Amino acid sequence: MAGELVFLTGATGHVGFAVLVATLKAGYRVRASVRRQDQIDEIKAHPSIESFVGNLDFVIVPDITVSGAFDACLHGVTYVEHVASPLPRPTEDPENDIIIPAVRGTTSILNSALKVESIRRVVITSSVVAVIPSSALSNGDSENVYTANSRVRPLPSAPWGDYSSAYRASKVLALDATDRFLADRRPHFSIVNVMPGYVIGANELVSDASKVGSGSNGVVMGIVMGQKASVARPCSVVDVQDVARTHLAALDEQRVEGSKSFLLDSDKVSFDDAIDIVKKYFPEAVKDGTLPLGGSIPAAHLRLDVSDTIKTFGPLKNYEAQVKSVVAHYLALQSKPSDKTN
Repeated sequence: MAGELVFLTGATGHVGFAVLVATLKAGYRVRASVRRQDQIDEIKAHPSIESFVGNLDFVIVPDITVSGAFDACLHGVTYVEHVASPLPRPTEDPENDIIIPAVRGTTSILNSALKVESIRRVVITSSVVAVIPSSALSNGDSENVYTANSRVRPLPSAPWGDYSSAYRASKVLALDATDRFLADRRPHFSIVNVMPGYVIGANELVSDASKVGSGSNGVVMGIVMGQKASVARPCSVVDVQDVARTHLAALDEQRVEGSKSFLLDSDKVSFDDAIDIVKKYFPEAVKDGTLPLGGSIPAAHLRLDVSDTIKTFGPLKNYEAQVKSVVAHYLALQSKPSDKTN
């Protein structure tokens, strides 16, 4: 119900900021956790937030893996949106940089929520990779149909391999930790797992054209800017605004009864379809070389059943809309004089 207090982690990220804006626009009050003071200043100064600062406050949590890290943050909270989790970035220590923060961050906030009687629901940002075996993510799978209730067995274990493998493992293990928490602790609140594929769409926090391709938007920008990948990626995409909308709607206990999980995958495409989309909508930028095109990412195709998601939350924006959003954002920033001098 609008006006109630939502606790949000990960507000400085692509998905988290979109969730923050959507939640404030819906009339909720939000308490957001960040790691540093400068992140508070950045969020407060953003045009999408300025008119909502009266309904927004912050807490600084430097390390979400610490036991009890959220104990002092959840008083008066009705709902929790746990978005914070490590992204797949190169690291020499995947155990401490990816695996532990993903798993302990999840268990930490669940255990803290257990101590607060006012909390009715926790929504967790998971991923499609949490329910799909590593072999299928790398090679595709045309035989099996994966749902939000699928689970990876056996569970992954060290050594974790490269950072992409570690990221996938972290999502599997965090989901398993959530499942075990539900079974063992029988909390007074329900848990909803939101499981998106690659989250595509303009990142409102990015104000530098050179950074538009950071995170999962790199899927689109890499192709548009001529980068060729040799390793296949699981071809599952969803618009960032749909991810935010789903997080928000998942707070509605009448729409979503009890603990559930939802896969978010918009349509059956290949990543390289971005080339034709860009040619269609941005022909001048292609003609003048601003968008050189020529890139490619091999697609590992999967069969994902998102029928329950569509039934519960409505249709999702297609890949065409996602690509348009990212590229339009890039071109708008690229045309700014401040970006041209960077």
